[in-house]
Amino acid sequence: MRPVFTIRILLVQSQIHSRFSTNTFPSWDRAQPMRVLGHNGEINTLRGNVNWMKAREGLLKCKDLGLSKNEMKELLPIVDASSSDSGAFDGVLELLVRAGKSLPEAVIMMIPEAWPNDKNMDPQMKALYEYCSALMEP
Repeated sequence: MRPVFTIRILLVQSQIHSRFSTNTFPSWDRAQPMRVLGHNGEINTLRGNVNWMKAREGLLKCKDLGLSKNEMKELLPIVDASSSDSGAFDGVLELLVRAGKSLPEAVIMMIPEAWPNDKNMDPQMKALYEYCSALMEP
C-alpha cells in the first residue's frame, strides 16, 4: 500500500520582490520554507516582538500540549536567538498551532488587521480581533 499524505498550504502574497536580507547573514539553516511559515520578508519590529515573547514566557500555559510545568520550561526560549526574523515568527506560529489554534486563527493573532478604528469592518471580525488582542500582543 502507498503512504497517504495530507498537505495543507496557505499562501498569502501581496507583492513579489527579491532582495538580500538586511538583518541576518544568509545561511542554509535559515532557508525557506520554515516548519510552518514561508516568509521572505523583513519583520521591522523584530526586537519588540522578541521582547514581548520573552516577557510572556513565564505565563505560558497550555493543557492541549499535555506538558508538565517543567516540560513547558524546556520549550524556552520560544524564540531562538540564532534564528532569523522569519524563523522567530515561525517558532511562535508553530507553538500556537501545536497548542490548539487553527493556522488561520494563529495568523490572525500574530498579524491582525488595523481593526480598532475601522468603521467598515464586520462587528464579528472586530470582536475576534479584540478577543485575540487580549490573548497576546500582535
